Amino acid sequence: MFAKSSGRWFNLKVMSRVCEICEKRYLKGNLVPRGIGKRVTRRTITKQQPNLRVKRIEINGNTATIRLCASCLKRLKFESKKTQEASQE
Repeated sequence: MFAKSSGRWFNLKVMSRVCEICEKRYLKGNLVPRGIGKRVTRRTITKQQPNLRVKRIEINGNTATIRLCASCLKRLKFESKKTQEASQE
C-alpha cells in the first residue's frame, strides 16, 4: 500500500528499526567539535542504530518472523542451549 504525501510516495508497510523483544531503538546524540580553544564551532546530530536481525523463530509450533537485536539473539541461543542441556540430564 502506498500513500502520497507532499508530492512523494511512501511505502506504508515499512517497519521501524525496533527490536520486538526488548524494544531497543536508536540512540541520538551530538557531535560537538571544539574549534579555537574551547569554543564550539558547530553541532552535528548523530544516530546510532541497533544491530537488528530478521529471524524466523518457532513459538508454540508456529513459525514467526521477528526483528530482534543481536544481544537478544545471543540471549535466546544461550537459553535454548541451557534448556536442551537440562532436558538431556
